[in-house]
Amino acid sequence: MSVALLSRATVVAFGFKSHLSSSTLFRSRPQTSMSSNDASRGRRQGAIRGEREGPDGGACRAEPHAVLSYESPFFTSDQQLQAQTALIVLNTPFQTLCSSREDGEEDLPAVLRALWKASSYRVCADGGANRLFDAVESARRRHGTDDDDHSEWTPDVVTGDLDSIRPEVRQFYENKGVSIVHVEDQDFHDLDKSLMAVERWFAKSASNQSRLFIYGGFGGRFDQEMACINALLAWGNKDTFRQTLFASYNEETCAFLLRESPVVNQIRIMFPDDSLVYRTDDSVGVMVGEGPTCGLVPIFGRCETVTTSGLKWNLDGDTSEFGGLVSTSNRVMDEVVSVGSSHPLIFTAEIVRKSCT
Repeated sequence: MSVALLSRATVVAFGFKSHLSSSTLFRSRPQTSMSSNDASRGRRQGAIRGEREGPDGGACRAEPHAVLSYESPFFTSDQQLQAQTALIVLNTPFQTLCSSREDGEEDLPAVLRALWKASSYRVCADGGANRLFDAVESARRRHGTDDDDHSEWTPDVVTGDLDSIRPEVRQFYENKGVSIVHVEDQDFHDLDKSLMAVERWFAKSASNQSRLFIYGGFGGRFDQEMACINALLAWGNKDTFRQTLFASYNEETCAFLLRESPVVNQIRIMFPDDSLVYRTDDSVGVMVGEGPTCGLVPIFGRCETVTTSGLKWNLDGDTSEFGGLVSTSNRVMDEVVSVGSSHPLIFTAEIVRKSCT
């Protein structure tokens, strides 16, 4: 495996630029299927390239398929792609697991900072506004900054049934010009109501390239975690979001929605195999990102076939389901992981902190 180096020239304001072209962040392109002569290469190559198995067990030609590339938000993207990135902040306790300052003082959560920087449209789900306000205010007081108006940390929208946001926080954001959208319908979670706001924002754009990050989808009540995972699929199937990377993050883990065949999912995370070396002149001295421990979870139901490349323990047309095979504690070994599957999956990875050299 080649060693990936991030030189000073590729380090930019907040986050780290991939050595890959930014145009590879999210691609959807038709590709031709395998020829019949390739069938002998086995199910793994067939599924990765879009082949389907015929009724007699042989390979048959598949329809042209799309390759969707998911690149870590810890890599910086260009302005055009940033303009189509939305972030939803949920009402869950913020975690600060490591210092981002040389003096050891705690700062705002590192993953939240990365997602906030990568996004251009930010929504707080009801009480998520309290969490954001309190974290920014606490950091401002600890560090003695003069940012009394939280200018760098002002959301675009606060929405939900608004039974959790404190009156003083609501008034603060209203004075800042934040749109406060009350949605009473109790048939929808505050996350759903936030997704409605993002859907309206995406609909105004002519671009079909977009990313949506949910911060705070893990930790706390299990039913709320499952509601977040359910939202990835339920909303990911809507026409507005069919070309959208859906991902949920907290400070310890993340989960991506992977699309089913004929889509082939290609994933580039911040920290693949430990043999990769990163170098930066950043004075912080710590880099945060996904990997290398990962998993593929058939949480939406039985997945008849799953085929991967780039993992330590690849699947080769295997069936994955609860009560049977579930790929956990796997490891990313290559810079690109490819996943082809008959049904939607969740790709999950740990969040790690690495000292820079």
